[in-house]
Amino acid sequence: MSSITLDKPTHSTWLKPVERETSKPKKLWELHIVIPSDESKVFGRATLNTVPESGLFSERVKMTIWTTSTSPGDYGIETDVDGERSPDMIEMTVHIFGSSLRLNPMACHGQGSVDGTRYEGDWTMGCLKPGDCDCEGLTGTFYLSAL
Repeated sequence: MSSITLDKPTHSTWLKPVERETSKPKKLWELHIVIPSDESKVFGRATLNTVPESGLFSERVKMTIWTTSTSPGDYGIETDVDGERSPDMIEMTVHIFGSSLRLNPMACHGQGSVDGTRYEGDWTMGCLKPGDCDCEGLTGTFYLSAL
């Protein structure tokens, strides 16, 4: 039987203490929607907190609404924003509750910029009054940009 002698470990073999991970602050995103109407354009703006670099997100926000003849108000309209983001595209559903648009959500489809800080595209919405109207619904533009 042989005996093994254990040496005292050197500094290089000691375990280093675990360093605390610092959390990255979340990047805020701003959603802008343009809604065409007969008289003027309607604009919507909301700030999102939960848009990941890639993957699904869902958030209820306050959207500020104004037109070409009015200024943005101090209050916001409750809006649900659900979607999926990848580096080169975004798909979202925007549902504005406190307006005539509350009946149908907007389906947004957009392309990302090369640096991934801005997405632009179009949205579509089904007809608001299909019993009274034969239109194909509404369409407009949107963009989502990092703040």
